Amino acid sequence: MIRRPPRSTQSRSSAASDVYKRQEVLWAFREDNKLRQCWDILGFIDEDAAKHGNIYCDATVLGGFEWLEKSIPSDIKLISGVGNPKTKKRFFEKSNHLGFGFCTLVAPDVKKSPYVEIDEGTIITAGNIITTQVKIGRQVTVNLNCTIGHDVIIEDYCTIAPGVNISGNVKIREGAKLGTGVTVLPGLTVGRWSVVGAGGVVTRDIPDHVIAVGIPARVIRST
Repeated sequence: MIRRPPRSTQSRSSAASDVYKRQEVLWAFREDNKLRQCWDILGFIDEDAAKHGNIYCDATVLGGFEWLEKSIPSDIKLISGVGNPKTKKRFFEKSNHLGFGFCTLVAPDVKKSPYVEIDEGTIITAGNIITTQVKIGRQVTVNLNCTIGHDVIIEDYCTIAPGVNISGNVKIREGAKLGTGVTVLPGLTVGRWSVVGAGGVVTRDIPDHVIAVGIPARVIRST
């Protein structure tokens, strides 16, 4: 979670963080903060009580949702390091109900056109290339070194692992997860809450709520 300092000062207060011990997201956030210097890092939120008080990458696990419930939403924003789409959705909905907003993080070296729409709470890490007329929903994670072609739509809560290549006119529906190195050919759809396993090549539409693997990617079971 992150708190924005007053615009009238350059000071930084206590440490800060993301959710569920995602240290990679904390690192990406700190890299971005070196340039814009507009956030204080407060710490991690994790529902595992055994982790409370532990320190990861110089950031403390402050507590679980009970810590948020005692905080003032106007002073704090969150950034979600959750990879599992369903967990990510639950965390967003619960935090939103408490009145907390989310930061959107785009790494400084991401190459994207001016014609890219990115919604609240999405994280786009280093090395990504996003072309034109792309719409990315809220609470999406696009990990390292992906390419996203023209007219792509990525809906809410999706997770895109490192090295994924998404061709033009593709739709990645709500809650879908693409494993490391997946390729999606032009004009196809990956269905809601479906998973494409690492290295898969999507050559036909993937239905909702399934797991698909291989080259070409074939459905092996329901989720």
